[in-house]
Amino acid sequence: MQRYVEADLGSASGRALVEERYWSLRRQVPIVYLLGFVNVCALEVATSDGLSVGLNLPTFVGTCGLIRLGQWFGRDRGTPSHEQMIRRMRQTVWFAAAVCLAVCGRCLYLMNVDSGDAASQMAVMLFGGLTAIGVAYGLTALPAAGRIPLLLIIGPISVAALVSSEPRFAGAAFGLVVAAALTLRLLNAHSRHFTDVIKSRSVIVHEQQRVQHAHQEALVAATTDFLTGLLNRRAFVAALDAATSEQRKPLALAILDLDRFKSVNDTFGHAVGDQLLKEVASRLLRAVGTRGIVARLGGDEFGILLPNVGRAKDAQAIGSEILAGVNGDVVVVGRPFVVAACCGIGISRRKQLKSPSRLMADADLALYQAKANPSHGLAVFELRMEAPRRRRTQIESALQRAGIKDHLQVVFQPIFNLGNGQVIANEALARWSDPELGSIGPSEFVPIAEQLNLIEDINDHLMQLAFRSAHEWEDHVKLAFNLSAIQICSSGSAKRVLGAMSEARINPARLQVEVTETALLADFDRARENLTELRQAGATIVLDDFGAGYASIGYLREIEFDQIKLDGGLVTAARQTGDGKRLLRAVIGLCEILGVSTVAEHVESEELLLLVTELGCTAAQGFWLCPPVPAEGLRSRHATIPERTVLPSRAA
Repeated sequence: MQRYVEADLGSASGRALVEERYWSLRRQVPIVYLLGFVNVCALEVATSDGLSVGLNLPTFVGTCGLIRLGQWFGRDRGTPSHEQMIRRMRQTVWFAAAVCLAVCGRCLYLMNVDSGDAASQMAVMLFGGLTAIGVAYGLTALPAAGRIPLLLIIGPISVAALVSSEPRFAGAAFGLVVAAALTLRLLNAHSRHFTDVIKSRSVIVHEQQRVQHAHQEALVAATTDFLTGLLNRRAFVAALDAATSEQRKPLALAILDLDRFKSVNDTFGHAVGDQLLKEVASRLLRAVGTRGIVARLGGDEFGILLPNVGRAKDAQAIGSEILAGVNGDVVVVGRPFVVAACCGIGISRRKQLKSPSRLMADADLALYQAKANPSHGLAVFELRMEAPRRRRTQIESALQRAGIKDHLQVVFQPIFNLGNGQVIANEALARWSDPELGSIGPSEFVPIAEQLNLIEDINDHLMQLAFRSAHEWEDHVKLAFNLSAIQICSSGSAKRVLGAMSEARINPARLQVEVTETALLADFDRARENLTELRQAGATIVLDDFGAGYASIGYLREIEFDQIKLDGGLVTAARQTGDGKRLLRAVIGLCEILGVSTVAEHVESEELLLLVTELGCTAAQGFWLCPPVPAEGLRSRHATIPERTVLPSRAA
């Protein structure tokens, strides 16, 4: 009996088997007691004049049934534990045994008492057999209990019938025994099938759960940023799509990124940068709370989705709270850092619903505006910010039109030697005059051309124009040409430039290559390789705009420069303040120690020219000396510094 009641509760299939037996038995118990009660009542009626009131078999069976129904349905309305299920099934076995013994005893008593009445004895065998088989089928969910009526009722009745002298009783007993044997066989077969089905179902459920768990893990991995635990860009865009599809609700989208994060990675390593990003993500989650959805979009850029925010002042207030929660001092791996972030917010209002891409673009423009005004660090998109985006789109379209090269030209700005006032080089500057957009400066269209992968063709065309003009200059006047980040950091770029010079029959010694620190940052090793090859061919290598950006002295150690151009901001500051003048003097002194000549940019007045000459600059360039002019304009200009200027070196 134990092996049909006990189960391996440590396995999923064992627990499932206990549960299925329990709930099946719970449904069958009322039917079993009803069947037994009806049959014993019929037995009493068939073997006597009617039912008597008092302590008789129907009363006993009915009382047991009420007790068991109360135990099964009167308490513990919730789901019982597996131990409770097993305990109740054990009770079922013992109650079944008690009831069957009572029925058996009553049947044997009636057969002996009415030994002279064959009809009554046959009724006892009939109703006893029906009761046993009916109860056995009713307890198929618990085979241990189902066997009991067959053994304790049919068994004794059949023995009593077989030992009687009546041949008919022996035939009836044989039929009962056969029916009991077949019922036992069916019970065993049902039990095996029941167990196999439950175990198979358990295996299927377990496999489904495993697959579902694996699917959930894959879904989490696909939508979660592995570093910060926030949603990733893919999940954020999906959430944005879902939010914007609800056309009746306003929505705000904030994009936040960190100031000077790249310098943290470059200086302290990516491990420190990653820890800093984790801290920022944690602060961002606390600052946003339940008001929105936070995601890491990539690098040091985070996105925040703010449902039901449709007014600019509300977005401004929430953005200020978020920045206040994110910004501040933090210690990462024992190092102190100051977190400073900028935030741009775009809004989709009920009366002005926007697509996800448009909302992202608005937030990007607002972020750009916030970065331009770091004292505030926060901007909400306004229509006036639309103009730069519209102009960029127009420039992109114009750059990709056929015939763009026909509208590109080169102008030149001389660089003067401050020792003798002679022109030592003419710097080639790109100019673009579009029929629809008008004049577009290189600072505006070159970055866009780089992103569109058009810059190489444009630079090659401008280089050919510049080489063509340089043919007409005196041999000692060099051509200064700026190489973009893509050019200087592309494999084979130096060979391409030297090949173009060879075709134009220009001596490489007449080429002055100018590169900025920003260009070197893209791929320093490749840039150094190209610059070294150009220098070995005879070209002059110049570091442009020194004093702006990072102004890293490391570049002066890693790459051998022939000349350094001092940024115009550094030169202008020297005229305005004493500290600026001392800083410029120190930079010029450093260059002298390194044996590198210096060129002062943006010399816009005679006062500035006298100042940079006094501080030791060897060359100068600027509008006051000579503005950029077309190639033919160089011939009409003086080849020396304007005669009205009296340089300190010549005044003596």
